[in-house]
Amino acid sequence: MHLIFQPHVTPSAVLFARKLVPNLKPMPYVRIVAFLLLASPGPAIAEARTQESAVVIEAQTNPQKLVREIVENGRRLKEDPTYWTYRELVRKEGKLETHEVCQTDAGTIDRLVAINNQPLPPEQQRREDARIQMLVADPAEIRREKQKQREDTAKQYRMFATFPDAFRYQYAGTEGRLIKLRFEPNPQFAPSTRQEEVFHHLEGTMWIDHDQKQLARIDGELASEVKFAGGFLGRLDQGGVFSVRFRQVDSGQWLMAALQVNMSGKALLFKTISVQEEREFEDYRRVPGNFTLRQAEELLQKMPTSPKQSAANTSK
Repeated sequence: MHLIFQPHVTPSAVLFARKLVPNLKPMPYVRIVAFLLLASPGPAIAEARTQESAVVIEAQTNPQKLVREIVENGRRLKEDPTYWTYRELVRKEGKLETHEVCQTDAGTIDRLVAINNQPLPPEQQRREDARIQMLVADPAEIRREKQKQREDTAKQYRMFATFPDAFRYQYAGTEGRLIKLRFEPNPQFAPSTRQEEVFHHLEGTMWIDHDQKQLARIDGELASEVKFAGGFLGRLDQGGVFSVRFRQVDSGQWLMAALQVNMSGKALLFKTISVQEEREFEDYRRVPGNFTLRQAEELLQKMPTSPKQSAANTSK
């Protein structure tokens, strides 16, 4: 979640042609050789273009297979968990919060470091420190949250695993190295959970890095209103949208880069629901598998409390 080569004259070919005759005026036959070097793809480029053609043909003729490969690759990655520290920017209800987060096998700790790009006042920083110290001293809440995260992750993966059957796909071109697919509900898909009922109302676009077998981005929209149990258990309004983007970090793994949700509706007992938020994830760094909560606390205490300082560290 590789490269889509377009026919063009590559700089490397130009340099190679010049090296053939570094200090001589080009004779006619040299011009011909140089022209052939520039105009004719070398073996590696020709092979890459052949692979590109195969990728496009597969996406055009069997996009469902491509989506199944993405799901299977996601299953393999899920079985090899890794832990990270990262920065999370949360935009919600007109406010921007900056959090520093550290994952461990025992759970995840986050520390609020700024609001609207302004560092927390000293008193609020002390309250954050005290909150984290209490969690580490009595990590029952962290364990409960970790269990909830595991359940949510398992539920999300089960839903994603139904994508090859829940939707019909159509090739929609390429963007750089990504294959673009449009999707719409598959009327023959039979939902097994209330969450899966949403799929009968969802359409959108996904971008796939074919070489990496990774989902790079997915945008979805509710094309019609979703009613749970005929509306008794709640509904989601038509027009709700979401967008999720992933990116490849230096280690080669693909991690979430951004999440946007804008949905509304009603839940059980006529409770109005409105989810409008944006989250960005940056500055991913690998954490050892044996990292403890105490070590995570110490790491977060060393993190910069200024958004400008955090940005400077990320750009290094």
